[in-house]
Amino acid sequence: MTFSIAAYNVEKYLDKLLKTIICVPNNEMVEVLVVNDGSKDSTAQIAKEYEKNYAGVVRLIDKENGGHGSTINRGIKEAKGKYFKAIDGDDWVDSEALEKLLNDLTQIDSDLVLMDYKTCYEGGDDVLEKTAKLEPQKTIDFESVISTIDYMRYHAVIYRTQMLQKNKIRLDEHCFYVDSEFMLFTIPFIKTITYVPYPLYCYRIGLGEQSVSAAGRRKHITDGDRVEERLLKFYRKLPENISQGRKEYIENGIAAHCTFHINSLMMCEESKENKKKIMMSDKRVKKTSNQIYKKMNKMSRTVAMLRYTGYLSYTVLQRYKEKNNA
Repeated sequence: MTFSIAAYNVEKYLDKLLKTIICVPNNEMVEVLVVNDGSKDSTAQIAKEYEKNYAGVVRLIDKENGGHGSTINRGIKEAKGKYFKAIDGDDWVDSEALEKLLNDLTQIDSDLVLMDYKTCYEGGDDVLEKTAKLEPQKTIDFESVISTIDYMRYHAVIYRTQMLQKNKIRLDEHCFYVDSEFMLFTIPFIKTITYVPYPLYCYRIGLGEQSVSAAGRRKHITDGDRVEERLLKFYRKLPENISQGRKEYIENGIAAHCTFHINSLMMCEESKENKKKIMMSDKRVKKTSNQIYKKMNKMSRTVAMLRYTGYLSYTVLQRYKEKNNA
């Protein structure tokens, strides 16, 4: 199994992540790629020390800064493990779960391994996130269950490496929010799934600099727009014979990102230009797919109200959101 670590200025967190992987007794079953994305701190030095002490397990890959997607792209290209797990450098894994998973993977041969994960709040409690209601540890035809699966999260998925490489899965670079691409570009190619009902990934949340924070969302508005364009282009190019179940799953995922993007715009300073951006985004979605457009109404009261009022409610709703996300 290959772990591909997106590592940019994570000197405060990388040691913890690597320790949680390396400490398992069966770590010879793991390949750890630390993809250093042009860090300006001691991220590379920390990785080099682990590479020296755990030769054949940990490998440092130095590259120019290209953003989160570029680290996953490089990881996919370099990966030699049967399975591929992307993880951010400021998160970590549950070591007991990893030891168990490595043994379980010897009996698994699905394209997608879906796991539970933990959301770990800074200064707060950990929350177990259950991801599926499938029979555990079984190889299941993906087509037969996709309609029962809620939108899968980046933290929950492990892909067959060969599937990613063969189908040339590649994410946008120099861009935030490409998790959506990683979760949706694979859907047409997944044939089988196995659900493993325990949490491996420990997702740290509550850091002010995170892209999902209110400040981060305002800062990276352009990235949200870029990903929206890429996802809609991907949707328009779906094969005509794609199943209805896969198509609806992809529609739900794209609707979720587009809703996130509009709500991010609503966190920005009130302006005519910002209102125009919201209207242009909405128009682009509706032009591509009326189904995606309708799904967004059910995902966000803000989006539904903006549309219902012909965007006349923009000022009132925006001031409310700006106040509550300052």
